[in-house]
Amino acid sequence: MRLPLRGRLTGLVTAAATALLLTAGAQAQPTPLTICLEEDSPPLSFSFGPRKGGFDHGVAEEIAKRMGRPLKIQWFESENDEEAVPVWEANALLSDGLCDLIAGYPLLGSTLGKPETDKGAVPEYEGMNRAERGRLVRLGVLSATQPYYRAGYGVIVGQAARDRAITRLADLKGLKLGAEVGTMASVLLFRNAGGVLVDDISNVSETKDLLPRTAEGEFDAVLIELHKFDNFKRRNPETPLRWSGYVHPFGVNMGMAVLERHGTLREQVNVILDAMEADGTLDALAERWQMTRIPPAAPWVLERLTPGMLNAG
Repeated sequence: MRLPLRGRLTGLVTAAATALLLTAGAQAQPTPLTICLEEDSPPLSFSFGPRKGGFDHGVAEEIAKRMGRPLKIQWFESENDEEAVPVWEANALLSDGLCDLIAGYPLLGSTLGKPETDKGAVPEYEGMNRAERGRLVRLGVLSATQPYYRAGYGVIVGQAARDRAITRLADLKGLKLGAEVGTMASVLLFRNAGGVLVDDISNVSETKDLLPRTAEGEFDAVLIELHKFDNFKRRNPETPLRWSGYVHPFGVNMGMAVLERHGTLREQVNVILDAMEADGTLDALAERWQMTRIPPAAPWVLERLTPGMLNAG
């Protein structure tokens, strides 16, 4: 039996109205904010099976929350070989559209702007097909947000030096010092004040050996990136090692990498980071994830190294 014309029109209007409501609902859903995080860099970020978190992870969650957007984390693995160029890998992740931002990015003149090459390989990331490994993408121009913490170098002491007041590297004179060959920490120790500590330094080949050997008493003190000590202490809560409270004046501010063409997103994140600094959220997240947070210091972007930076401390 056919409906009368009025009934058919009513049905059409109802269907059209429903379709409009559904469309409007779909349009109202904000797009996810996708942030790339390293999968094995505790206490900054980590993804170990069901266990996921870290300071940068917490910052990403808070930024997405304050933007009113759902958060999507794209985990990736930074290649650990001589051919890998981290700045090109980061650029490739952004340029390929895998994420909008990359957390924990060093603000150096050499890591920002137009890359030295037109194409770069995408690093391994969660969900990557085996056939995609080594895939090259055209790179864009990199920019970054303002910094929200500083990667700093601190003096870690063992039992023999726990009572020594350390306000400068020269206070380490006479102690047995450990340093990993080829690292910035090693350079800072060797170059300090024209080399006054050279005779006290013993080299080790890998960072993973430095803190355990110091804990065993082989060294009295080491200079190391504080987040590495934070991770060691988290895994070894009974360790006799302690941070002396000293931080070397040289450090690198860390922000979030973003493509230059996404300036609006960059400015939105900057406003949020300002608010998170002002209301104590950044410090609270650092405490939650057992990370020693050093506030950023001017200049925000380190354009070049100078002899004075290396000899300071």
